[in-house]
Amino acid sequence: MSQVGNAIKMYILLQARGKMKLSEIAKALEVDERQVRRYRDCLEQAGIYIEADRGKYGGYKLQNDNLMLGLNISKQEQYSLQLVEKYLTDSNHIAAKDISSLLAKINLISCKKEKEQIDFCNYMSKETISNINLDVERKKFLDIHAAVLSRNKIKMDYNSLNSGKYKRIVRPYHTLQYKQDLYVVGFCELKKEIRDFKISRIEDYEILDEKFPKDESFDPEKFMENCFGIYKGKEYNIKLKIMYPMSHIIKEKIWVKNQVITECEDNSIIFKAKMRGLEEIKTWILGMGSNVIVLEPSEIIEEVKNEIKEMKKLYMCNDMS
Repeated sequence: MSQVGNAIKMYILLQARGKMKLSEIAKALEVDERQVRRYRDCLEQAGIYIEADRGKYGGYKLQNDNLMLGLNISKQEQYSLQLVEKYLTDSNHIAAKDISSLLAKINLISCKKEKEQIDFCNYMSKETISNINLDVERKKFLDIHAAVLSRNKIKMDYNSLNSGKYKRIVRPYHTLQYKQDLYVVGFCELKKEIRDFKISRIEDYEILDEKFPKDESFDPEKFMENCFGIYKGKEYNIKLKIMYPMSHIIKEKIWVKNQVITECEDNSIIFKAKMRGLEEIKTWILGMGSNVIVLEPSEIIEEVKNEIKEMKKLYMCNDMS
């Protein structure tokens, strides 16, 4: 990796772990200690200052008062950042506090007065809020993302909805967000395959010293290709007839990149797409109620029919209590 790339990785590692010994940074970046000192010099030239504590418990750590200078931020950029801050705060995102702190620093550097900022009190974001401890999940995510960058294995207690709680050793490849939830994608040594792990379901974890080689065959875009949500599995050629007004709602969004929508004279649409993720596909179709007919494939038609039968049983019971 280039000197700039390793310097940025060093900054992220220090941000996630707080303090690291020179030898630990060198090991994580796979360079010698002299090179780590050069990265420190490069970061300080960019205005990111790193303290070096001596002694048995010493190490490198970031100063708390790092300020970004000379950003030349436009009003439009600052207003957009305010909008992002409001969105993250309303959705209870783990990055909300950090973005608020960043915005305060930018306002200070840019000498922006309160009256020069747009009032977003009349703007809100309506999202499903994750029921999590933000501070705990933020630290967990930063630790895991640092392990992705340094290619350190993670030992975790993971509570799976399907198989229950198990100890796993995971080689973390990638992090992603879906519907306000954070995930780590990695090779599970227990199941011997690449899997998604919802970070909030990781009950305990340890970043191991053991490293793993980069998997050159892993491509996150290919891994998620044609997935409806984050679910994988068999790929289906979906064909739906969707009636108005649901047809108008569906055509307003790109559900998968390969979708093809044909508009009909009666304001209905024919929706075609290749999709993976049976459970999420079913949930999506059932959510349209009587405004949709599954035309193809027969397997999805039967899945939807069976789900409706099971739902009907619940409401046909004499005792609804």
